[in-house]
Amino acid sequence: MTPVGSGAVLLAASLALPAFGQSAVPPPRPASPVIQRLHDDEFLTDAERSFLHRAHGTWDRDDLTEPVHVAKAALLEWRLDDAVFEDPSVPSLHRARAAARRGDRAKALELLAGEDSIQAGSLKGRILVELGLFQEASQLLERTLRRPGVDAPDQVARVRAGRALALLRGQTGDAYQALLASLANAREEHDPLYWEAMLEEADMLLEKQRFNEAVAAAWEVLELNPRASRAWWLLGRVAISGFDFDSADRAAAALRRINDTHPLALLLEAESALVRRDTKHAQILLGELLERYPSMPSALELSFAAAAMRGDAAEVDVAAEAWRSAAPGDPRAFNTAGRLLSLHRQYDEADRWLSSAIEIQPNWPAAHVERGLMRWQAGRDEDAMESMRRAVSLDPFNRRAANSLQLLEEMRGYATVKTPHFTLRFAPGIDEALVRDMPSKLEDLHEQVTGRFDWVPERRTTIEVFPDHASFAVRVVGMPDLHTVAACTGPVIAMEAPRRSPGQRHQGLYDWEDVVLHEYTHTVTLDRTGNRLPLWLTEGLAVFSEPEPGTWSTRLMLADEWHAGTLLEPSELDWGFIRPRRPQDRDLAYAQSWMMVEFLLEQWGEEGLDRLLDACRDQVPPGSMFPVALGLTRNRFHEDFKIWMGDQLAAWGLNSQPPLEVLVDQLQLRGGGDDSMLDEQRSAALREAMRNMLDDIGTPAEADEKQRSVSWNMPDRSGSVALDRDEIELLLEAHPRHAGLLHQSILNHLGSAGELGGTSLERLELYCVLRPSDPLGHRLLAEYWIDIDPQRSLTHLQALARAGGDDPDRWMELARVYRRLDHAGEALVAARAAVTIDPYNPMLRERVAAFAIESGDLDCARSQLESLMILEPNQPRHQKRMKALKLLMDRSGG
Repeated sequence: MTPVGSGAVLLAASLALPAFGQSAVPPPRPASPVIQRLHDDEFLTDAERSFLHRAHGTWDRDDLTEPVHVAKAALLEWRLDDAVFEDPSVPSLHRARAAARRGDRAKALELLAGEDSIQAGSLKGRILVELGLFQEASQLLERTLRRPGVDAPDQVARVRAGRALALLRGQTGDAYQALLASLANAREEHDPLYWEAMLEEADMLLEKQRFNEAVAAAWEVLELNPRASRAWWLLGRVAISGFDFDSADRAAAALRRINDTHPLALLLEAESALVRRDTKHAQILLGELLERYPSMPSALELSFAAAAMRGDAAEVDVAAEAWRSAAPGDPRAFNTAGRLLSLHRQYDEADRWLSSAIEIQPNWPAAHVERGLMRWQAGRDEDAMESMRRAVSLDPFNRRAANSLQLLEEMRGYATVKTPHFTLRFAPGIDEALVRDMPSKLEDLHEQVTGRFDWVPERRTTIEVFPDHASFAVRVVGMPDLHTVAACTGPVIAMEAPRRSPGQRHQGLYDWEDVVLHEYTHTVTLDRTGNRLPLWLTEGLAVFSEPEPGTWSTRLMLADEWHAGTLLEPSELDWGFIRPRRPQDRDLAYAQSWMMVEFLLEQWGEEGLDRLLDACRDQVPPGSMFPVALGLTRNRFHEDFKIWMGDQLAAWGLNSQPPLEVLVDQLQLRGGGDDSMLDEQRSAALREAMRNMLDDIGTPAEADEKQRSVSWNMPDRSGSVALDRDEIELLLEAHPRHAGLLHQSILNHLGSAGELGGTSLERLELYCVLRPSDPLGHRLLAEYWIDIDPQRSLTHLQALARAGGDDPDRWMELARVYRRLDHAGEALVAARAAVTIDPYNPMLRERVAAFAIESGDLDCARSQLESLMILEPNQPRHQKRMKALKLLMDRSGG
């Protein structure tokens, strides 16, 4: 199963949030030893102790003795409609903060009218920015910054004013670094335990996409104040950005333990739903919040994004105008809509709203970064370059933007090769050896995929070959770390060179032809549906298109999960690719999606698949898609699929009846007792001996031990069922075609160092019929026949080569046997398959050239020699052979 696909485009950021420690308000006292010692200081007066409790969020109601205390607590917990904010004895600054959070900007400005503090100036300036009064805001923020702060709250307010002014003026580089330094000074000079300074730092780090540092800062805040709602919200937003929805849910739960109707909890759940394309659920959550706070900016921001994702033009235009009227200087709603639309590959609409965000605040870096990345994914490199240059000029410390711009600049020097349907781009040099092999094969893939889906993409597809893994990863996610080798963004396929190298420069060998087939299937099916395929169907169709979609390990995994009743549920399937709960869930998601496509085609045919693709294109709601296309619910499809899957496993020899456990029980009932079972020590020794004898079966020679052990999962749950020779013989008399019994018979025979022949050979041949995908039988029969009757070994060598994954040696072994049998054409085909996996290997190419000459394909031989001169330009024998080949071609008229 090829672990590549469009899911690789998604941002690789995640975190695991621990559950909060108590289910009732108030939360527990903070775990920070420093805070605990302060609270427990026996020399503190009651008033001093209450002050510390209020300052660090560990208060109870007895500590809130004055209206101002209640107001501060309500702000901390986001109880923004608390009656205390109508109390005129509460300072206007606190009441204005509540009004601003509710979105009542006019009320907030009214309350701040008579205020002249640094904190009031900072808040008022930021509200004026949102209202689009940029000149007035700039003047006020400048005055605020010129005033010296007298304490830590003043210093934090000055930083907030500085951030707003820097964004207005496009000075978020060095200016931001200075602001971060001033936050550290606020703690050092005024109050080392002032958690709001650390919270502001965490928010700034998140804005710069420095996720790990932002998370660390947020946790430090919570050690100092476990009721700091914005810290929990920040952790939830980072979790969502990494598709860690469980952790986002835990952050929402922590917020509800602070306030059981917490607005930030609803916002986290709504954003999580939008990332998962569940606009209906998001709107329900936002409707609940907006009913309470009709003008809350963050709720309106996500509500607009949901409308943009639904795509109703009239609804979107009305919502956009409402946002512009309420906050003409605030770009966040349009930026969020563009970011989410880009995530779901709706590139044209994403560009529209990101451009609208930039029109509102031209110096705001976030929208430039998002638009640059989006345009790059859409294959609009020149537009992406323009956006990224602007983004980096505004914010040189944004890592994704800086990495992306550097690579875009490098790619301007890439070479280009065009075929009728593809544009190939690659770094000049050694990678040309690979690219020269690609054009004719790509056009064959085009005919294969477009014919299968009866659809030709409107745009030419670009394939970008990157010289190393870091460059490829930056191309896909903007950061130099990604655990795959190829990815599709729709009209663009990015891949790294399939090479071995020391360290982590390359991910290793792979069959580039199979991988591009997988990715190009994404390109075609996404274009066919307007980029609206659910992930399970996207990947299921791509795996289905592969020549050998199910390795033996894949089938064993499916059998294990089916027998255990742990196949992924419909609600789990899409996110098994991106955020797997168990180590095997990503591989299982690929495998199960593939089998679901097989089931769909078997039951409803190509017409059913076309109807399902049409439903995706027409944006039929997820809950209605299966009834509209197939006439049954999604859950009914899943239940029927599981029944069909049992029959499929039986066809693979992985659901033999009766199960081995039942056969063992029958033996024991006949009086076998404990003596009928092989003890665990003997069973373990046998399995270890078999691993040592056959450790190369279906596994590349360089695979690590963990990979090897995966390939040796015992089917039919037989890892815990071991029988001795007499018991197996007895059971095989009654069940001669039981694959599980034959498997144990073969293992026991080999474990005793027995020679193949007679009954053991017949059983091995039958085992290959019953379990044709298991490399064990094919390897043993290939080795048996290769010297006795090479012709009979071919079937098994072919099976081993196809099942060998990314191991070129399997294909070369097959090529050598074909050559022994004077099948020169077949030998050349097999050898070329090896080069497809290891195209940078000069020795393989030399062998292919030799096979080509023997088969009379002199054009192929010349192509291989030309590639060799690229790979080894200083090797004189390649030039000599090329001269000899040209003479041969001249004599033959070629």
